[in-house]
Amino acid sequence: MKSLFEPESIAVVGASSDARKIGHIVLYNLIHSKYRGKLYPINPKASEILGLPAYTSLTAVPGKVDQAVVCVPNTLVPSVMEEAGIKGVKSVVVITAGFKELGKEGAMLERRVGDIAKKYGMRVLGPNCMGLMNTHHFMNGTFTNIQPVSGSVAIASQSGAVCSSLLDWSTATGVGFSTFISVGNKVDIDEADLLEYLKNDPNTNVIGMYVEGANRGRELMRQLREASKNKPIIVLKSGRTSSGSKAASSHTGALSGSDKVYDAAFRQANAIRVNTIDEMLDLLQVFSNMPLPKGDGLAIVTNAGGHGVMAADACSDHGLTLASFEKETIDKLKGYLPAAANCYNPVDVLGDASADRYEFAIKTVMEDPNVSCVAVLLAPLDTVDISEVASHLATFAGKVDKPVVGAFVGGTKTNEGIKMLQDAKIPCYDSPDRAIRALGAMVRYKRMKDNPGDDEPVLVDGDKEKVKEIIKAVRASGRTSLSESEGKEILMAYGVPVPQEVTCATADEAAKAAASIGFPVVMKIDSPDIAHKSDVGGVKVGVSSESAVKAEFELMMSKVKARVPGAHINGVTICQMVKGKEVLIGMTRDEQFGPVITFGLGGVFVEIMKDVTQSIAPLTRSNVDNMVKSIRSYAILTGARGGRAADIKSLKDVIVRIAQIALDFPEISELEINPLMVGDEGKGTYAVDALVVLRREN
Repeated sequence: MKSLFEPESIAVVGASSDARKIGHIVLYNLIHSKYRGKLYPINPKASEILGLPAYTSLTAVPGKVDQAVVCVPNTLVPSVMEEAGIKGVKSVVVITAGFKELGKEGAMLERRVGDIAKKYGMRVLGPNCMGLMNTHHFMNGTFTNIQPVSGSVAIASQSGAVCSSLLDWSTATGVGFSTFISVGNKVDIDEADLLEYLKNDPNTNVIGMYVEGANRGRELMRQLREASKNKPIIVLKSGRTSSGSKAASSHTGALSGSDKVYDAAFRQANAIRVNTIDEMLDLLQVFSNMPLPKGDGLAIVTNAGGHGVMAADACSDHGLTLASFEKETIDKLKGYLPAAANCYNPVDVLGDASADRYEFAIKTVMEDPNVSCVAVLLAPLDTVDISEVASHLATFAGKVDKPVVGAFVGGTKTNEGIKMLQDAKIPCYDSPDRAIRALGAMVRYKRMKDNPGDDEPVLVDGDKEKVKEIIKAVRASGRTSLSESEGKEILMAYGVPVPQEVTCATADEAAKAAASIGFPVVMKIDSPDIAHKSDVGGVKVGVSSESAVKAEFELMMSKVKARVPGAHINGVTICQMVKGKEVLIGMTRDEQFGPVITFGLGGVFVEIMKDVTQSIAPLTRSNVDNMVKSIRSYAILTGARGGRAADIKSLKDVIVRIAQIALDFPEISELEINPLMVGDEGKGTYAVDALVVLRREN
């Protein structure tokens, strides 16, 4: 990867004397970014381009070529790749478009490019990309002439348009970039590869990524997690509302759309996900310029009470708390500020505040040990000199160990002050919420960095041979859906408790089984073709006598046959009735990330309530803890309002075992327990239903 970011020599294949062509622009940008390595224009019809001797081909270059930037028509790219391989080029940047983004023929052409690269051991960025910059290596190998300030922000983007937007933003705000990479179609190099380099790059302190999709989800997670231990990573993932929620047999499948999987992946990897480009830019600005806060205590200084109230409200939304000032701080503020000023938090320095009054209040709250970060708000009142306030606030840049941000709320009147602060490397926004959100992201990252969670996955044993036999028998019968009893056999093979139960073919058998198990009992239709039994009248709870069992058996069989006439029915299962709180544990298999484990409130209304969370297996202890604690219904499990606490330890054990089944048997595409009855503390859990679906064989 060093040949990509720090090449000693670059050949521009398709370099041109025509200023309108990309080959000309790339070469021009490399020259004018003061690239210090050797440059070789490649054009068989030219002897000199932009003052440099041109060569007919890569193999005609007399010296070594670390990197080739390819700007020729798409059909010529494979032959250039062959030349590059013969020449010993280490990395190739294919700017040319016209590959898989155009359809089947383009995809075939792109595969050829990838195959040639593998044959020669070359790394490829693109195709269909803008190229890359490394400001610390004086290299602008792109076709944009926007040259950002050198700095500590690394950007990787799958979209060229987003690249241009970020570059233009950097010139407006003064935020400096270390590296800038347009990844394009990702025939070879993807975000995971870039992170492997950037996490060790001494010139990069914060990483921003625009992602549309990942081909190697698990490797991306691994690299994100490693990199985030030392550097904040802000990810903007587009396509949040795409139809990622596929048609699935289980509730879990319906609740685990692709965006939710990405959300789980980023959360597990300690990356900071944002939903808009504005939010991404806000966070890049604060992380690149401010030290991390030591805690979550925020002090607000404002000349407008309303803005202070809005900022205080935003604290709860973004994980901050209003700091409680020490008595010494309050007394100091009271001794200087007018009597009408508010000396508590938020500190209101009043509408007629001078720059000196602002400066005194900021310095005073900054010195309070309970304050970890400061937000300075300003409304453009006629009595305030905005430029002078900005000038005073700018003096804090680089001189304090606590992050300070501004929110100058207005329009034309505040623009000059905002620009002054940005030039001084103090982030300044146009609303209180944006300022507080940026500080909140810093607090969240600091918590993640200090408590990254454990890296060791929790693994358990199970009877693999038993499960293999069950799956083999199901395959042999031509099915992909298991019956409930078969699903429960798999659960029992991995130590998941299930209630005592018997599947019966006749009403008399059902009555005898119920008497043996003990009343009341639960009756459920047993059919591999019916995923949601209650929807078709296939579940009856609390049946309390033999005669009632017989009557319900006949009624249930009649209802189900009428509503699902083609279903194969094994009979009716008579189950021990167990009590507890209903939760759901499920698994679906994602193409990029593998087994996704879902946990949440269970029962028939799970898809309505949608109180669930996801994690990607394998799971660590901290993953499981976070899953259980993150649902809105967690208070119910802990015994809210005088209720008894549930057996959370047993619940966590079941989550781990479901994850292990998913890891051991990739042929299982969906698995769900709904409901899992979680008894009172110490009473254990029972899987009262089991849905298992196998992958279809090709």
